Amino acid sequence: MPKRPPSMEVLKVSLELLRRIPKGRSVTAPQLKRQLADAGIDRDIRTIERKLETLPSYFGIDRDETSKPYRYRWSEGAKGIS
Repeated sequence: MPKRPPSMEVLKVSLELLRRIPKGRSVTAPQLKRQLADAGIDRDIRTIERKLETLPSYFGIDRDETSKPYRYRWSEGAKGIS
């Protein structure tokens, strides 16, 4: 089976992260890393953190930077992804 292009892999991981960010409560990068690993997607924590740095500027995601690890959740009223 041919390998996926890197851009498809980036998109897949980004979509999986978006699917796992909850509404109404928040989640941290280490929690998301565990969830991705359970789904068979093994990425290092820094890769996940880099993706989480960019997603809020494109989607309605709140990033709570008051303490580390940062916490992420969908903004109130955000439509999310279907």
